[in-house]
Amino acid sequence: MPDQEISRRTFLKVTTVAGTGMLVGCSFQSNPLVSTPDVKSEELGLFVRISKDNNITIISPTSEIGQGTHTAHAMIIAEELDADWENINVVTTNNINSEYNTDSWGVYTGGNRGIRFWWDRLRVIGAGTRELLVTAGAQKMDVPLIECTAQNGHVVHLPSGRQLSFGELALIASKLKPSSNPRLKSEEKFRFVGKPMRRVDIPKKVNGSAIYSSDIRLPGMLYAAVRQSPFFGGKVSSFDKKTAMSHKGVKAVITSNNGIAVVADSTWNALQGIQSLDVQFEGGKKHNLGTKSLDALFSSNLEKMGKGQIQGEKTLDLEYEIQFLSHAAIEPMNCTASVTNNKCEVWGPFQMQTLALEKIKDITNLPEERIKVHTTYIGGGFGGRFRLWGEDFVEQAVTLSKKLGKPVQVIWSREEDLQHDYYHPTSKSRFQISLGKNGFPEQFENQQAAGSQWVQNSPFLKMIDINPMAYSSSAHSGLSSSLTSVFAPEFEPHYDLDGVNFDHTTVDMEIPLGWLRSFMFQNTFYLESAIDESAHLAGIDPFKYRMQLLKNNPRFKKVLELAADDANWGSPLAEGHGRGIAICNFQGSVCAEVAEVSVNKRGKLAIHNINCVIDVGKYVNPDTLIAQTEGCVIWGVSIATKEQITFENGRVQQSNYDDYKIARMKDSPIINVRVIESELKPSGGDAGLPPTPPAITNAIYAATGKRIRKLPIGKQKLV
Repeated sequence: MPDQEISRRTFLKVTTVAGTGMLVGCSFQSNPLVSTPDVKSEELGLFVRISKDNNITIISPTSEIGQGTHTAHAMIIAEELDADWENINVVTTNNINSEYNTDSWGVYTGGNRGIRFWWDRLRVIGAGTRELLVTAGAQKMDVPLIECTAQNGHVVHLPSGRQLSFGELALIASKLKPSSNPRLKSEEKFRFVGKPMRRVDIPKKVNGSAIYSSDIRLPGMLYAAVRQSPFFGGKVSSFDKKTAMSHKGVKAVITSNNGIAVVADSTWNALQGIQSLDVQFEGGKKHNLGTKSLDALFSSNLEKMGKGQIQGEKTLDLEYEIQFLSHAAIEPMNCTASVTNNKCEVWGPFQMQTLALEKIKDITNLPEERIKVHTTYIGGGFGGRFRLWGEDFVEQAVTLSKKLGKPVQVIWSREEDLQHDYYHPTSKSRFQISLGKNGFPEQFENQQAAGSQWVQNSPFLKMIDINPMAYSSSAHSGLSSSLTSVFAPEFEPHYDLDGVNFDHTTVDMEIPLGWLRSFMFQNTFYLESAIDESAHLAGIDPFKYRMQLLKNNPRFKKVLELAADDANWGSPLAEGHGRGIAICNFQGSVCAEVAEVSVNKRGKLAIHNINCVIDVGKYVNPDTLIAQTEGCVIWGVSIATKEQITFENGRVQQSNYDDYKIARMKDSPIINVRVIESELKPSGGDAGLPPTPPAITNAIYAATGKRIRKLPIGKQKLV
């Protein structure tokens, strides 16, 4: 459904809310649901609820993870509706059905789809709702429809100035037939979209009233701490149940497929019980797995691919590498479940609600209409809760609640969260480049060996050894490149390079892999590093070199040029300082960055500032877009300099923030973000991450002459 055409004639659904208000939403079925006065439910897979007191609730299909999507959805609908912003509230749906599907994968949040895939649909919902209300207002005031308009939460009769609130008209409007073709507002009349608006979730987060999953409290609820096998696929072999049960408040010790849970009357008592359990594990996979053996595995896969044969006076033979990464969100995995004989409700920080629903159905054997999936506010996701291959934390809570007959809240410790993540995979990329007399590539050979979260769980892709994501943000050509560009135009290469030959292979690992924010950022690190090395070998300024390679791509040229201008590219710098530049195409967004760094005589790196220019097409809230881009830059700094998951004897070595290092406030540079006005379709702000690591490493080279080809920089010598 990613490219499904929206037929406004079959799109709108309208109903009453227990005879007191109005719900409007959408349907991709052939027959819209028209008003029914006897409906009892307030959740019918719909998007707008208008009550008699004139309060408007936006029922959003996406999770609010801090990225501001709830505010954006409210802005889009309120814009078309001409609502009063002060009367707007937003909740996440707890009905996981087709009306809320992001695409064919179901209901989920990720990949900047919250705006990209909902922009048109939400505008139609808002416009259709407005037309219903204006029609209702004209009928109630007994005036011609043409003389009425919507203004700030009211329907106004323009000649007389009489007005009625949306709330007063909701019941009448809910009984009208939806328009077959709602008229969208012209964008020059927008009051909200494209303007900086306060986020609807911030007041609750500031005053402490925002509800996160771990805040859920239910009558008779129990609390569970879990311990899972440190080996992938391992099982419990022994444990000291007697000692654990002797602790205050401990109610039960229950084993599962790959671990064990201690259930108690409080989280603290559950943690005390699990610590005394002395649980031992056996079995599992890859006990000999370690970072060194993984490095050898990836190198051997590259060797099997071979290298391109290049000729010329100026050639490069390069190899780059990125690390395994954890999501390391502040909020660890957790879920609260209440299972009875005839229904199930869960509360959690979900990104993939459809798979959570499927997991619950498998465990409880309940039909969908008996299951509610409540998505709370989320304390960071970054793709880590987008667990396509296993909703393990949901399974634990639902299974325990079903066995005990009481609500159960499962909260993972920080150690469990870091050591049982779905990790961003490591990869290696080689380039053999031959420059012509003009200094630009005549041959551009590239081989990549990478883990893939997608291929890992697709027998078909594994069989043909193709990872479609390998073509994102890389230089490629040939039949597979052409096919990829047809199905994913945003993957089309932006540099005009001659002699490109791209090959890749997926390295099979029995390590759980998952999606990470800006998921193919590594390809930008590889490509932008190779382009920078080519520019320096040619003796051409790296900015001018890229501008020449972008001569046929005015959108990218504009972004790159503005970033260079904002950073005063080419102006003198102090001794030990250097500037680096990089650009990327991520999910249809274009972002260029210039980093200024310094390296002192002892080799200490300081990142002083990063100038960023981003073109995401149309955007909703510039403040949120800037904040998201800044967050991406900070994470790019963290990935480039610190973060890394390593393995030894089949185990993840890191367990908390003391050994899984992340960037801190003292590591943060000054970040300047410029947003380009554009008429292109919306894309997303996660493009701010990919250019950051190569901009930093290219700046290090400019400052020191030292090339960084492996991330993280960590303790690598810079002088």
